[in-house]
Amino acid sequence: MKFGLYLIGSATGMAGPPAAPISDPEFLAGFAQHAEAVGCDSLFFADHIVFPAAKQAPYPYADSGDYPWDNEHTQLPEPLALMAFLSGVTQSLRFGTAVLVLPQRHPILLAKQLATIDVLSGGRAELGIGAGWLADEFDALGYSFDDRGARTDEYIDVMRELWANPVASFTGPTVAFDRVQLTTHPRQPGGVPIIVGGHSPPALRRAGQRGDSFLPAFSASQNRSRWPEMWAEVQRWAADAGRAGSCDLQGFGASLDDARFLADLGATRMIYSTHDPDLASAEATLDRFADEVIGRF
Repeated sequence: MKFGLYLIGSATGMAGPPAAPISDPEFLAGFAQHAEAVGCDSLFFADHIVFPAAKQAPYPYADSGDYPWDNEHTQLPEPLALMAFLSGVTQSLRFGTAVLVLPQRHPILLAKQLATIDVLSGGRAELGIGAGWLADEFDALGYSFDDRGARTDEYIDVMRELWANPVASFTGPTVAFDRVQLTTHPRQPGGVPIIVGGHSPPALRRAGQRGDSFLPAFSASQNRSRWPEMWAEVQRWAADAGRAGSCDLQGFGASLDDARFLADLGATRMIYSTHDPDLASAEATLDRFADEVIGRF
């Protein structure tokens, strides 16, 4: 099993310094290079284009409905730009999103951006996607919130069509084009891997029908009784779609116990979340993770 990292700011209400400085190029480069050196295989970033100043929509992954970020302090730069920047200062580390809100991005432009990053990085791009939950953000960007699930499915199909064919055509409910050339295609055979995040019934279906990987939205230390049934549901959807064995499992986790739990389910990667406020403490955290989890596993 591989071990990745999720770099994001501190959660709301946490004690101590507010957030990892993930808009600082020196911090980013040093963090990514150290992650590579200690044996991590990948680095993932979150995606929100804007947050409403007045928090309105409830956060669906917490019982309280509270946002997990402090909007006054947390930095959340655009993840594709981070991926492109860091691919130039690393050799083997893979880069992805966990997750990008797909129905807020035009799929043709996104396909071109990801193809370019994949070429420049030597085939190290991954795309984690979700349908989104923040209605206020959709409103601000001028995208429909109500049909976001259907458009997420459609946009995956659009990108795969563009990546697979030098001359591509597509006709769907909201996107249509005839004989267009993307002109830049991913280096990875089959295109940029698509990781489907979430744990709702539509996310499980989407992962099985269209995903290269499935990434539940909660940690391996949480809701452990649900993991086997969720993964079995994804596999059923994949088999029904004629894609048995085409979607693997990944999971967020922090401990050796989490890693063993995920490995027993057949997971291919555990992703560890970090949010240290400076490079020295971040490097110490990565050293501990490498010693206590990666090395012992």
